Amino acid sequence: MSTSIKAPPEKPSQKGFSTAVQDIALLVLFCAVVFFFRLGSYPLFDLDEPRYAEAAREMLERHNWITPYFNYEVRFEKPVFFYWLIALAYQVFGLSEFSARFFSAVTASATVGMVYAFGRHFISRQFGLYAALILASSILFIGIARMAITDMTLTCFMTGTTLCLFAAAHRNLKWWLAAGAVAGLGILTKGPVALIIPGAILTLYALVIGQFKRCLLNRWMPLAVLIALLIAAPWYWAIYQENGPIFIESQLMNNVTRYSDVVSGHKQPPYFYTLVLLAGFLPWTAYLPAALRNLWHSFKSSHQQWVDQQAFHYLVPLYGLVWACFVFGFFSLGSTKLLTYILPLFPALALMTASAWRSLSKNNGRTSDTDWRWMQIPSLILPLSTLIGGSVFISNMEKLLPREAAGIEANGYNVVAVLVLLTGSVATSWLLNRKKDRQALYTQALTVFLLAIVALQGIVPNISQAAQSVMMNYLHKTNGQPLILYEIQRTSLTFYGKRRIPRFVEEQAPALLSELQQHPQSFIITKNEHLSTLRPLIPPSLELTVVEKDRVYSLLSVRKRQNAPPQEP
Repeated sequence: MSTSIKAPPEKPSQKGFSTAVQDIALLVLFCAVVFFFRLGSYPLFDLDEPRYAEAAREMLERHNWITPYFNYEVRFEKPVFFYWLIALAYQVFGLSEFSARFFSAVTASATVGMVYAFGRHFISRQFGLYAALILASSILFIGIARMAITDMTLTCFMTGTTLCLFAAAHRNLKWWLAAGAVAGLGILTKGPVALIIPGAILTLYALVIGQFKRCLLNRWMPLAVLIALLIAAPWYWAIYQENGPIFIESQLMNNVTRYSDVVSGHKQPPYFYTLVLLAGFLPWTAYLPAALRNLWHSFKSSHQQWVDQQAFHYLVPLYGLVWACFVFGFFSLGSTKLLTYILPLFPALALMTASAWRSLSKNNGRTSDTDWRWMQIPSLILPLSTLIGGSVFISNMEKLLPREAAGIEANGYNVVAVLVLLTGSVATSWLLNRKKDRQALYTQALTVFLLAIVALQGIVPNISQAAQSVMMNYLHKTNGQPLILYEIQRTSLTFYGKRRIPRFVEEQAPALLSELQQHPQSFIITKNEHLSTLRPLIPPSLELTVVEKDRVYSLLSVRKRQNAPPQEP
């Protein structure tokens, strides 16, 4: 049995106000750059960002804060809270990409702050800082923090709820009330999953530590559920009153069908989330085996002793493991799979990984060479795997991202990004091999910090511009005239066009013709491959001409002929 496992539980740090200020200043600077830097400098990405951004704009336009609309049709797919946040940002900052993404960055920062406060309170100041930096420098976490979609806001509320439930189990049962309040906001953001998942995590954790009765069977639990329902119910009642049973049917279909059936073509193989986790938690994925090994050794040492003594240096990563496993398993069993769904497990992974790094710092000088190698070897593999993965991606870029490829190729910032990544990875590995664990962790986080600056300055805006340039050019050429999409989805056109832009497929030919007949002139955007099916649908009374054509898309004009031949009945 290793000495590190026999060490007594570490008490929370009491280094005073100045250390807290230093930590907070560091985290604020980190979050300000990776989450907010050039946040509004590139267009919204199709398909999801414009849906939320436009629904919030239409909410302000219609002065209706109850029923969301997108493309001037009711949108029951998600609850209302995230739309409220974006609409609020519009009112403060004006209509812009920055405003649409602002609260995703804010809730990401809040999640990092909660993880820091939680880690500092239950283990130590150093542990809290480690966990917060690991979370804030995870690739997928940064990416979703900069997108106008609900997932980061939901992750924030689910994280708050899950951490409050741990505090209720081990500190004060009244934390149940805070958990209920935060869960209520989560329900308003994305539905009952915001209450169900944290509750299931606590239940499983209570069973693992053998404290089910104390953790769950108390008078505060039903009060927490009641608070959550009281926060969420008024809007649900209001929208039901405004729209009737169709809203309930839509919500049931959205929440149940997404889990039991494939929705919107989001079918993925069973191992999909394994790939998402491995890539999305980079660069810290490399250190997860060490985190699991560290927890396993503690479990073998004296599981019940750590539970009875409430040794949080063991219980916190154990809670993180239960949390991560449940979220991973829950969404892996679902039929509809999106890479953003497992974002709520990232705070749990950060707590687990921080525990492995803390064990090196706590036992510095007494940690075995084997323990060090579990951190050193991954740090050596990381730059090599990054180069291999990057090479595979670049060689398949035209196939994976046909529109965005032009914004990635022949870009000098790519070279800088590779140099930053390799230099930082090599430096981290060198520091770990010299057993300088604290400096190694900060170097690894700093590498991501610098990489984010490079990517946000010269790579991400170019990718977005390449993806949207053709559509924005076509939209400009319509000069405010009616626009129709045929066999394609580009939700950004509705946001930037600030008008209804209907979409039709071949099977909806009568509805398409009805729409065209309503206007003297209309424009159509479609893929070149669909021109052969579109032309036969246009009757002789309408004149179809190609306005502009690129290698993928065409902009078409449809006019009513002045001397049109009579149509056959």
